[in-house]
Amino acid sequence: MNKIKYIAAVLIGIAGLGLQQAKADTFNFTSDHCTVACGPQSSFGTVTLTQVGANVNVVVSLLNGNQFVKTGAGGFMYFLFDNTGITLANITSISGAPAGTTAFMGPIMANGTGSWGWGIGCASCAVGGGAAFPGPITFTVTNTTLAAMEVGHSVSGFGTELFVADILSGTTGATGDVDVNTPAHVPDGGATVMLLGTALGALGMARRFIMS
Repeated sequence: MNKIKYIAAVLIGIAGLGLQQAKADTFNFTSDHCTVACGPQSSFGTVTLTQVGANVNVVVSLLNGNQFVKTGAGGFMYFLFDNTGITLANITSISGAPAGTTAFMGPIMANGTGSWGWGIGCASCAVGGGAAFPGPITFTVTNTTLAAMEVGHSVSGFGTELFVADILSGTTGATGDVDVNTPAHVPDGGATVMLLGTALGALGMARRFIMS
């Protein structure tokens, strides 16, 4: 029985570590700032932030055939966010975007959503719908937290702006920026639940092995 208790303690510790290290929040782009409406769409896409240890993984996905585009409406960036506690060196592993895509330090102005601290864009890439791409865009921000990634900034008449994407609408063909302008989000416990389930399953297998 001492062996069972030892294995149980180890596996529960692993599960607890997973609960601390893998937490995720998902946000929906619901606000339309396109010059000609990009909607109506209940959600233009999502931003999912996952805390893994000291880093945050970011996945920006578009829905309904929408694509990322580079225009002046989005400050010539594909995606914009705020985080006052990082430098350019903290933004790494950008993928899902054209070659040459990198991070840019603000201030970066976007149509109707104010000034942003950080952008993901491509200086050498073409402007306009002909250069649109579906994504998703993914990257990692090191040495930060979910709270620091979700601070946003206030814009008169629009509340708190959290994230912006510049898009080519899959439903209207218009281009322009869409944003998350509310702190509401959907907590995603999937990663931590999976880790806990894996640990508990392994515990059951270990117990049956020792008792056999």
